[in-house]
Amino acid sequence: MGGPPENALTALNNVKSLRIGGMLFRTVQEVSCVIYLITSCPKLQELTIECETMNTMNDVAEPIVQFLRDQSSLYGVMKMLQRVRMSTFGGLEMEMEFVRFILAYAPVLDKISIWNYSCLLIQTGRRLTDKMKQFQRASPNVEIIVDEVDVED
Repeated sequence: MGGPPENALTALNNVKSLRIGGMLFRTVQEVSCVIYLITSCPKLQELTIECETMNTMNDVAEPIVQFLRDQSSLYGVMKMLQRVRMSTFGGLEMEMEFVRFILAYAPVLDKISIWNYSCLLIQTGRRLTDKMKQFQRASPNVEIIVDEVDVED
């Protein structure tokens, strides 16, 4: 609907668990709305995002990656976020940047769990985990788990 509203939604003040389905990470407006929702829930403790798989090109990814990198003013806003789950995560550049954003701005995050079918991952789960462990983290003890499930023929 053209991006996030200009005024904060007070109805989100007591939300402790948020589930977002069908996240494509395909436009800055879509990602900005999700960031707005997350940061408008000051008591948010659990976040679940169901990613949608898509083929993408770098010209689509770059504006989203840049938008996420420009959010440094949000440091500490997700001060109660403890757990993040992301499903059907492919390891696309904008998904990885979103994980980097969460890790950098959630000071009490204790676990981020990511899964997908191995055939849909851009890289192996091990390689994704290793990359994520190199990201700057606001919470020094966060556990990063990437599960990849093999599809039986």
